[in-house]
Amino acid sequence: MFSPLTLSRFSSPSSWNRLGRGACFVLGLVTLAAIGCGGNAAAGKATVEGKVTVQGKAPVGGTTIHFVGSDGTERSSTVDADGSFLAQDVPLGDVKVLVKGTGVATTPVTGGPDMPGMTKAGGAAVPRKYEKAGELTMTVAKGKNKKDFDLTP
Repeated sequence: MFSPLTLSRFSSPSSWNRLGRGACFVLGLVTLAAIGCGGNAAAGKATVEGKVTVQGKAPVGGTTIHFVGSDGTERSSTVDADGSFLAQDVPLGDVKVLVKGTGVATTPVTGGPDMPGMTKAGGAAVPRKYEKAGELTMTVAKGKNKKDFDLTP
């Protein structure tokens, strides 16, 4: 531990003042570095929410929507059964939007005698052309963005 002689170096008010100023300076530098790093990462991102439909109908289950920034950064979100989505950390600026589905439309049906009460999920097929970059684009601003996409064959 500390001997009384070592502690006596810090017993005068001026010694504590020097120690306190040095510690505050170092703490301030660490805080600024942490804020600077975290602030820059979040500054270039946004959220996009909306709805994907195929001629007004919700898409087939398992559909995803992808946002690709000019630097190649890609963020995606699963589209819910009603077509809604929420994508986070989407890059800012002009982005290419891709929508990927199974490409196979299913019809909602009630289970037969072997499966009473069972249903199959349905939804409209997503045309394959929307899986390619360039079919859909949007400009993403900082913060929250809202955009609906109604796809046509």
